Parts: sequence; structure tokens; C-alpha cells
Amino acid sequence: MKMTMMSASRSVSLGHNVKASRRRSTRAQATTTAGTMKMGAASVKGTVRKLNEDRYGVYENTNARAGEPEVILSVFDGHGGSAVSEWLTANLSTIIREEWARADFCLEALRTACLKADNTLVQPPEGFFAAFGERGVGGAKCGSTAVIACVFEEGGVKKLCTANVGDARILLVRDGKAVQLSVDHVPDDEAERKRIDRGNPNLRKSMVTFTEGSWRVGGVLALSRAFGDSFLKESGRFEGFGEKNADYGSGFGLNAEPDCYIETITPADTWVMLSSDGLYDNPERGGGGGWTNDEIAAFLTDAGPDADPTALAKELVERAVQKGSTDDITVQVMRL
Repeated sequence: MKMTMMSASRSVSLGHNVKASRRRSTRAQATTTAGTMKMGAASVKGTVRKLNEDRYGVYENTNARAGEPEVILSVFDGHGGSAVSEWLTANLSTIIREEWARADFCLEALRTACLKADNTLVQPPEGFFAAFGERGVGGAKCGSTAVIACVFEEGGVKKLCTANVGDARILLVRDGKAVQLSVDHVPDDEAERKRIDRGNPNLRKSMVTFTEGSWRVGGVLALSRAFGDSFLKESGRFEGFGEKNADYGSGFGLNAEPDCYIETITPADTWVMLSSDGLYDNPERGGGGGWTNDEIAAFLTDAGPDADPTALAKELVERAVQKGSTDDITVQVMRL
């Protein structure tokens, strides 16, 4: 059993007290192997923040029994600091394995693990000054998206079980085409806006507003689901005070409910890629360039089955920068 917990802030050439240079340096994780699968990763800091808030993790168990996860890959895109993405990197795969052992189905395990992790992340601090402090790991405005991929064997067949919270993505390349196994949880999506406003106690004022060129929950967050961000989640107390405030109590509809998928891995399935949203073409939400799903599938297919996953991850990241992406970018590539 092997678990690699990577801090993306350590995978760039900048220290914590050094100002960002204009040249963005990509750092990559060496390719690892689990059975017939090969995995690699790369990450680069964006141009907006001083530190890379992305994180990623790799769990491998070459001695997994039937039904147990052989590999768990994860990418976490932090915001408002890196405390939540770091906590998820250190803890979520363990919670997933605990729930996996209890659940009857992998989708149930992933859903329960995500909700349990978020419940821990938004708890108030303990101790004498807790009543005056903000809820949540890293503070009330610290959060993260997540995308998770688990590979396991059942009945002699390999399967891929995935989950996502927020707008990080996972792609499966099947017959050379992109199959997106995640849903972008953003308030740009009308269905997400309606979901959030169904719990709105004030019908005259939407919980989602169009602010600074994009839809935002509470006029602040350009995500409709995320880990952390306790100031946008239901609470019995107002941030910084020991009692509920009438203007706050119900939260803003943000949650960490994942979308989960399961796929049987076939000979037509060649690559899996996980990434933070900085890889993609989403200038309205801060990406400013990047790739499309179809371009990524074509790139991985053209690379061929013997290509090095780490080299591919690094090239995806570097080309996204060249295309104009300004966000932190983290990519994991796995050859099936």
C-alpha cells in the first residue's frame, strides 16, 4: 500500500515569502505504476495569487482484494487559502476507504465520504475563544473543489468510480473521444441556481447574483458546490458570534453533495485525466484560455499507449499556460 500526498505549493519554484515571478515553473511528479496502470501529475501556480492553492493525492494498493480500491486519484482546487485543499489531500482518501468498507456500493461510499469530510471541515473551532472565531478549517472563506477517481476490480472486471464537487473535471478517453465523468457545479448552470433559491427564505432577493462578470453564490463565490466555505453554509450561529443572526441563518445553498459515476473499464478505454478548472477554456470564471475536452482526448490519443503520463500531464499544463490560462493548474494522467 502506498499513498502520496502532494502539496502543489511545493511543486512550484516559489517559497512562501517570495513574490511570484513572471515566469511560471511547472513541477511534475514522477510516473508511478499500480498493476497495469501508470500515473503521473504536474502542477503550476497561476498569475493571480502568491501561492498555488491546488493540491493532489495518489493512493495505491497493489495488494487490494476484490472490490477494494487499487488506486485513488484526487485533485483539489483551493480558494481563499490552501488549508481546505491540504486537509482533503491528507484525509479524504482515508475517509473514502473507511466508507468503502462499510458501504454496499462504491457510489454510496464516495457520496458519504464527501459529506462526512465537509461536515468536519465546517465545524467551529474548539476552546475558550471558539465563540468569537470563524467556523471552518482555514477560516470561514476557505474552500476547495474536488475530483476523485477510484479503480477497483469486481467479478474479474476493472471498474472506475468517480466523484466531483465543484468545477474540477475528470475525463475518460474512450475510442479516442472524451467522456466527462463529472458535472461542473457552478451558478452559471440554471438548474443549480434554481436548486439554491428553492431554500431561499427571502423571495425578493436571489441567493445567486451576477457580479463581476459571472454568477456568484452570495455575490461572492463562482461555485455552487464546494468543500469548506462555511460562511455560505447553513449554521446555527453567525460568523464570529455565538448566536444565530436573522440575516444569515439559512446559509446560501452551497453544499458538498458530489456527482458520482461508475464505468466498467473496457479495451476501448485508454486514458483518465483529472484536473483543476485552470486547464480549461473558461475565461468568464478566471481561466482565460486552456483546453477543451475534445482537444484533450485527441492529444492523449495521439500520444499513444506507451507515452509517459508525467510528460503528458506536464505538456497539458504548459500548453494551457501558453493558451492564456491564468489560474493555478493541476493535472493527473492515468494510463488504463
